[in-house]
Amino acid sequence: MQWSHLILHWKVLLDTQCTPSNLYDYALWHNGGIVLSSLMSPHAYESWVNRLLGGMGSVYTALEDDLQEGACWRVPGQLGQIAITLWDVIHVTHVMVDHIPAGLTNATESAPHKLLLWGMVNGKDNLMKYHSLCNSVTITLRELLTAHMAPALSCGMPFIPLVHFDYNIHATNHTQLFPILDSVAATGMDFGIVVLEILDNWGGKLTCLY
Repeated sequence: MQWSHLILHWKVLLDTQCTPSNLYDYALWHNGGIVLSSLMSPHAYESWVNRLLGGMGSVYTALEDDLQEGACWRVPGQLGQIAITLWDVIHVTHVMVDHIPAGLTNATESAPHKLLLWGMVNGKDNLMKYHSLCNSVTITLRELLTAHMAPALSCGMPFIPLVHFDYNIHATNHTQLFPILDSVAATGMDFGIVVLEILDNWGGKLTCLY
């Protein structure tokens, strides 16, 4: 899955040595990822910037494997979210974020900075695991749940935070891989809908998701 020069990859099975090359990207449009508009940031989905740019500014630009500068979905401001229905129900293990290297763009401030990946909890088995986890959470997960009970737009559905992370646009490696929380992975919960919530960018007036 790819956004802001953001590539979000999900793999069904956990790998002991995960690298970008051996992760399957379930969220790409050509791999079956579909935008779920009911859980999209309304202000971003109908952004005048995206309407002005036509196809290049479409939210589906965020689901393409394209790192050309400008080929992104622009979210007004520093907050927003995108929801993706995956083609299959999977065990999420990692999220990988990519962006145009800082040395190749003058728009580093529009890169996402603080992000939170959510999984929608569906099905009796997952709900049992969800409630069990909430009753015995780790310190990291408890802190996340205290600060964020659900995405800004959740339609009343239960969600579990998979990982809260910082993308560093100034790092040497512009492709950065983040594993989901051990406590969530250990439950064996699987997900068919995920939400990426943008909590901050690097100081820009809009955020670009590739």
